[in-house]
Amino acid sequence: MKKRLVIYCEGQTEEMIVTRLLRNHLAPYGVKVERPVLAATSMNPDGQRGGFVNWDAIKLDLKQQFEDDNDPDLRFTTLLDVYAMPEKVFQLAGFDESVGSEADVGAVEVAVENDFGEPRFKAYLQRYELEALLLADIEALRQIFHRDQKGISQLETDVSEFSNYENINGGKNTHPVARLETAISGYLDQKVSNAYHVLAVADWDVVRARCPRFNAWLKRWETWGSSLD
Repeated sequence: MKKRLVIYCEGQTEEMIVTRLLRNHLAPYGVKVERPVLAATSMNPDGQRGGFVNWDAIKLDLKQQFEDDNDPDLRFTTLLDVYAMPEKVFQLAGFDESVGSEADVGAVEVAVENDFGEPRFKAYLQRYELEALLLADIEALRQIFHRDQKGISQLETDVSEFSNYENINGGKNTHPVARLETAISGYLDQKVSNAYHVLAVADWDVVRARCPRFNAWLKRWETWGSSLD
């Protein structure tokens, strides 16, 4: 029996990436990625889902996920953005304001895990947004958005200072989605499918090299699936 992984996703973009890309990627490593769960936004389990906005609702929802399936070969993880993270989350690690550095985000992840006390759970927070992965391969953007070459060239110049694309920050006009919106006309109109199409043609070796925390998170599940434990 394959080891099973549930990825608790912030929104539809993450959900599509998990369903159409990460599931297929992890399968050869012996990991069956289950249907992803969208983040709860209210205390009603049947209420609207999608958005990292209500930590109390997410916490309750995750606890229910843990209780509903006690399979020892099942693991749980999150795919949630650091950008606009609810203050209750970073306060778990003792921070008074939103965090961004690699070390601080790691401290918040540990605090979240300790708060749940579920050994099968590994928290992951993406600095600063999942769309950092798209910025990591400008050539993939060029392949998909043929009519926006000028904007993409400017985007390439703007992000060229970064070697770690997860450092592309949480400023109102400089977070990854804002940069994509500026460079590509109508990007937000089809935000979910746009992200999928870019990452479907991206060079994942390049993406992973330029997004080291994401790489480490994905490698964790590759290694777990391949292990005999």
